[in-house]
Amino acid sequence: MKILICYFSGTGNTKKVVNKFTESLIDEGSSVTLYKIENNDFEYDVSDYDILGIAYPVHAFNAPSIILDFAKKLPKSRGQRVFILNTSGEPIKLNNISSIKLIKILTKSGYNVTNEYHYCMPYNIIFRHSDSMAYKMWQTAQAVIPYDAKELLSGKYSLLDKVFMGGFIAWLFRIEHWGGRFNGKRYKVNKDCIHCGKCVNICPTKNITIKDGEFCFGKKCLMCMRCSFLCPKNAIKIGLFNKWKVNGEYSFNKPSNSSEETHKNYCKKAYERYFKACQEKIDCLMQTEEIKEPDEIVKA
Repeated sequence: MKILICYFSGTGNTKKVVNKFTESLIDEGSSVTLYKIENNDFEYDVSDYDILGIAYPVHAFNAPSIILDFAKKLPKSRGQRVFILNTSGEPIKLNNISSIKLIKILTKSGYNVTNEYHYCMPYNIIFRHSDSMAYKMWQTAQAVIPYDAKELLSGKYSLLDKVFMGGFIAWLFRIEHWGGRFNGKRYKVNKDCIHCGKCVNICPTKNITIKDGEFCFGKKCLMCMRCSFLCPKNAIKIGLFNKWKVNGEYSFNKPSNSSEETHKNYCKKAYERYFKACQEKIDCLMQTEEIKEPDEIVKA
């Protein structure tokens, strides 16, 4: 199989998932090409590929606007298969509606969305997950992705269940696309800023500039959190959502000590269901393929 995966990743979680999915597809004998959507230099002929993949982090129960804009620019197709990968900080079913608008755009252009997969990865906004939870999320994703890659290549269709009134709910929350631009103009840097310029260089929409030594935040913000999350001095205030700010990359390594989750009751049942469902997939794969259980898999 020849596969093209086009992805957007705010602070790296989706990229990690895409890289692992790519590794699994290659292990199964496929050829994979990756394209980072923010590059704005898309020159691929999608008809040259057997399958097209689109990956993104969920933003307010929707795909980010940069993903929808990319999909609208894709050439017409005659039924080419498409799969979707997405990531979010909580495994609630409302996240399943994030693909509704994207699927409509792709279907209108003649594409056939056959598979979609969701992986829980730690927050870059709202609150910081513990090192133990981040480790558990990533170990679980790494363990289940090979199963999903095999399923995709087998030709089996697998779409996420949508909640009642999902299209309407997603439409309501797409105010985030406008709200992000509104709020993004209210970003500021504080006195801890060392003027390293990292935020300017990594912004996916080139929304941050420096004029006369002052940082200017424009009206193209995606609320991807890349600037504030990766700021080495935690010097960026994110407007109306500053109390939800999370700063600093997760290590994803096994912590030496088990750290307690600061919001241990937050979506507790949803996390339990998610980890249980992933473990069931892994158990199924072990039985059908007779493979060894992945090292360090954290059971629910």
